[in-house]
Amino acid sequence: MSNNPLIDALLSDLALSKEQFLRIASRAPRTYKIYPILKKNGGIRVIAQPARETKYIQSWLANNVFGLLPVHDSATAYRKGSSIKVNAQMHAANPYIVKLDFTNFFPSIKSSDVFAHLKQFLIGATDSELKIFTLLSCFNNNGELCLSIGSPLSPGLSNSIMYEFDSIISDWAAGNNFIYTRYADDLTFSTPIKGASEAVVDKVREVIGKIAYPRLSLNEKKTIHLSRKGCRRVTGLVLSNSGSVSIGRDKKREISAMVHRFSIGKISHDDLRRLQGLLGFVQDVEPLFIARLRAKYSSAVVVDLLRRRVKKESDK
Repeated sequence: MSNNPLIDALLSDLALSKEQFLRIASRAPRTYKIYPILKKNGGIRVIAQPARETKYIQSWLANNVFGLLPVHDSATAYRKGSSIKVNAQMHAANPYIVKLDFTNFFPSIKSSDVFAHLKQFLIGATDSELKIFTLLSCFNNNGELCLSIGSPLSPGLSNSIMYEFDSIISDWAAGNNFIYTRYADDLTFSTPIKGASEAVVDKVREVIGKIAYPRLSLNEKKTIHLSRKGCRRVTGLVLSNSGSVSIGRDKKREISAMVHRFSIGKISHDDLRRLQGLLGFVQDVEPLFIARLRAKYSSAVVVDLLRRRVKKESDK
């Protein structure tokens, strides 16, 4: 046995030699496949997916090591039993809402942040283990090591790295009659008190400047103040004035039209796959709408739609 018990366990579980493991770890930040995808708003999001051998080790770390790291209760993404519905429901009863967004969230979390966080919370891990785990967590982004959109480690690790921020903001929110949640880089504050929302942005900026890590910045263009006078949408879901959560009227119309096309045999392969995904989402968020579709188009049509196996184009 070496002086690195976590690495010894990894080598044993994954049937890797120490030489193989060190080779993969040393090369890991430079072996990502990087490609752009279009955002809904027309911008570009850069995806960086780790090489297969790196991802293999990352998955073990996520399940066996990084799961020991603390995550604040206000963090609602990437957690078992949580969802965008759970996040939205937290705010459904409050009339006044503020939504904020971080700029380039994952890439803002640098290797130095990862190492500092692991050093603080992975009690008993050696410095050599922490350095290797940090290498395995980051990709080389134009000469700077940071978290990537595409790595299986980034979601859970970012949640934990935000622990200090979430703790400070959550305590402030509780003391000022706010409910606070963070779904990845989307921050939501809600309150029953008119005018109280004006204090939120300044407080978040203050905490960003005070925490030890990471160095974050707000995307000011995405700061939104909402009330019951207009549509209140949180993590893509509509909050009704009665306190319920809905997929929204426009999405319902789109789904209903697609079910109609399916019922008469005039839906494309791609739209059918998309419709099945939408219905799976609706079953979780607003199951009563599925019952309405059954009543309108018949249970047989909806059951056939949900059960039908649709192959990906690449599988044909």
